[in-house]
Amino acid sequence: MNTIEIGWIDYSTDHRKKVLSVLHALSEPGAVDELGIGMIRDGFADILFPGTSTLQTRAKYFFIVPYILMELEKENLSAVKLQEKLERTEVELIEILKKNNKRGVIGGRAGTSLKRKPSSIYWNGLRTFGFLKHQGLSLSHYARAVTSLNKDMELLKSLGNEEQDDSGFSNELSGTFWRCLLPPKDWKEHIDMDLTYEEALYLKQRIMTSPLSKDSLFSHLLQYDEEFVRQLEGFDWIGELTNLPSHIQEDYSLAERFNQFIKGANIRYNVLLSNGENHKSVDKWEQWLNSEFVLNEFGTFDYHQVLRRLGIHNMKLMRFLGNWKKAVASKKLEEIDSLIIKREIELKSRDRAKLNNTKNYVYKDENDWVGSENLHYRFNDAKNIMMDIFEGLKQEDA
Repeated sequence: MNTIEIGWIDYSTDHRKKVLSVLHALSEPGAVDELGIGMIRDGFADILFPGTSTLQTRAKYFFIVPYILMELEKENLSAVKLQEKLERTEVELIEILKKNNKRGVIGGRAGTSLKRKPSSIYWNGLRTFGFLKHQGLSLSHYARAVTSLNKDMELLKSLGNEEQDDSGFSNELSGTFWRCLLPPKDWKEHIDMDLTYEEALYLKQRIMTSPLSKDSLFSHLLQYDEEFVRQLEGFDWIGELTNLPSHIQEDYSLAERFNQFIKGANIRYNVLLSNGENHKSVDKWEQWLNSEFVLNEFGTFDYHQVLRRLGIHNMKLMRFLGNWKKAVASKKLEEIDSLIIKREIELKSRDRAKLNNTKNYVYKDENDWVGSENLHYRFNDAKNIMMDIFEGLKQEDA
C-alpha cells in the first residue's frame, strides 16, 4: 500500500504541537474514519464524556501533570524553559512508574522518544474538570502567565517584601492557577499509577461539580457503584438504565440511534474493501439489513436532528447522510456501494481512496477490519477513568 508523507514548516512550538496533535489523533484507537463521520462521533463524545481522550490511560495523570507544574512554578523559569522542563520531567517519570509494573504508563514503550506527553493529552481534561481556574488557558499561555507573575513577585520582593519566603510566594502563585490538591512531600519518590483515596475523591468531585462536566453522562455514571459500572460492557449497555436525567437520555438515545443508522456504512465499507472475501463483514451486513432498527426506524430517523444538536454545518456530510438514507431505502446494492466509494474519494481523492485502489489492499482474515463497526463515543476511555476512581475510593478503609 502506498504511504503518505506529510511535511510542514515548523514556525513555532505552538504550531508544532498543533500539527503533532492532529497526526496523533489519526493514530488513536477507533480514529480511523474512512467515511467522514468523526466530527459526529467526537461531538457526542464531548457532550457525553467531556474531558476524555482516547489517548488517556490512567486517572493518575490528572494529578501528575499539575503536581509537576506546581513545583516548576517555584523555579522562576521562562515560558519556554518551563515547558521544556515539564516535558523532561514527564519523560524521567516513565522509568519510575514502570518499576511498579502498573498498566497505562504513557511512554512505557517509546521511552525518551515519546512525542505526545501526558500534559498535552490531559490538558483539556484539566480545564474541563476545573483543575485549572482559567479554563481558556492553553498550556503555552499558562506557561507565559506563570513567567509573567513570577516577574511581578520578584518585583514585589525587591520593593520591600524581603521577609516573604519563597514558599509563600509559590503558594500564592499556585493559588492563582490551580484548583487542585497540593503535591505531597517527596511525591516523586513514592509515585504510583493508582489514585490515593484523597485523589480519587477529589477527581470524582471535580467531574461531578465542574460546570463543563456536571450534567454529563460521565458525571451521572459516577453516582453508581463500581460493580455496576464494571458490568457495562459497551456504550449500548447504558440504554438499559431507566433513571437517566431527561437531557442525558435524549443525547444518549440520539447518539445510539445514529450509531445504528450509520454502522451499516462502516460494515459495507469492509465488505467492499475485501471484495466480499471477509465473510464476517458479509454476515454482519445481512444482520444489519434485517435488524429491528433498519426494518422499523431507519426510514424515519432524522439525521438533521443530530447535526443540529452538534452544531455541524458540513454540507458534504449532510449530503452523504441524506444519500445514505435514500440508498438503503432503495435496497439496491449497486447504489449503496457506489455511494460509499464516492464518499471515500470525496474525502481522500482517487489516488488515496482504498476502495478505488483495492489492488493495493491485501485481505488477510476476517479480523482484518478497517475503522470501527460501532461508535462508542469514548465510553471505554471514560470507564477506565471511572474504574481508577472507584479503586482509589477503596483506600479509605485501607
